[in-house]
Amino acid sequence: MQNLIDSIRQNRFHKGEEDSSFLKLFVAKQLVQGAAVALLGIFMPIFLYEVSGNNFEVVGSYYAAISLMYILLLAPGMKAVNRFGFSVALAVGAIYCVLMNLLLLFLTTENLPWMLPLIMFAMVGYWVFHWVPFQVDFVLFSKKESRGRQVSISLATRAFLGVIGPLLAGFIISVAGYKVLFAVATVLMLVAAVSYLYVPEPDSTYTWTVKKTWRELFNPKHRRILGAEFAVGAETIVNLIVWPIFLFEILDGDLLEVGAVSTVVVAATIIIQLFLGSYFDKHTGSAIRTLKFSSGLNALGWVFKIFVLSAFQVFFVGLFHNIVRMMARTPYTSIIFDTSAEQGSYVDEFTVLREMAQHLGRAFSLVLISFVAVFISIEWTFLIAAIAAIAYNLVYMAQAQGK
Repeated sequence: MQNLIDSIRQNRFHKGEEDSSFLKLFVAKQLVQGAAVALLGIFMPIFLYEVSGNNFEVVGSYYAAISLMYILLLAPGMKAVNRFGFSVALAVGAIYCVLMNLLLLFLTTENLPWMLPLIMFAMVGYWVFHWVPFQVDFVLFSKKESRGRQVSISLATRAFLGVIGPLLAGFIISVAGYKVLFAVATVLMLVAAVSYLYVPEPDSTYTWTVKKTWRELFNPKHRRILGAEFAVGAETIVNLIVWPIFLFEILDGDLLEVGAVSTVVVAATIIIQLFLGSYFDKHTGSAIRTLKFSSGLNALGWVFKIFVLSAFQVFFVGLFHNIVRMMARTPYTSIIFDTSAEQGSYVDEFTVLREMAQHLGRAFSLVLISFVAVFISIEWTFLIAAIAAIAYNLVYMAQAQGK
């Protein structure tokens, strides 16, 4: 096994090979794995919601638990990533995702109490071996002068697959059920696992101990930028689990309609996404200005969603919010990746801190979300996301402070 790992690691990344290396990463992550994610996307939390008997507390507890487990296991897990190398680690992460999909195939209301912990284990394994290597590769395989465009292309590809995925997934579930959907996603993840083995291996190693990682997480010098990442986590989890379940309820459980509405909304935002990335590359400082402006509109979009009552309103409010959310996330992601690139040999360590901060935000947000959803109403959880969206500006302040 070690000989095989060493053989794969011989495919080294060298300066000047950014474009070809980025393309290989793009194909594996954004196209192949992206197709699997697009299919599961909004339907994963809905599936768990249905299997648990429409119990939002179970869904919220599941996502909170895996975020907390991820936070605890990420730094120790990076030692295994060091041993495997990034390409093998990305493939291992994809295999964990395959395991998760296979477990979901057999999940029922009856076996939920003992099957859900196994699914959580598989999900955490996927996150530990996937997210840091992917983000470090993205930073190292992209050039500063074109990073905004590459971020934009990646997000636009995700959006394009997000046009096809929900509609196709809704149709598959309506005709053949969830099992077929999970089977298709499993095949795509197996292809992704093989594709990751062809991604060049960067010269990057995680050097901090677990103790130093936690100490740096709460170091005051990182407070603002990790505060922004905390806010991103808090907003992301609302978009990831609450909005799909809210759609499911407001559309009376019609999964095909859920998929169709999601498809139409996402389709209208792709051209704007591509324009924004190129614009940020050409206009220095425009990313920061756009972030300051659009984070407020993103918050407003969440407030509008509180009052959505029909499919017609879902479309128009969803369209507005998708556009302004993309306007906020594109410059934010570009700034974050630029900041990561500036860390030099500590890009791995900085990425781990970002991931831990994001998932602390998710876990904290889920406690508030569960309370509001159970004791008030699920749509009022969107206020939590609105507040978090405003906090994106912390990353601007962090950058300004650094200069």
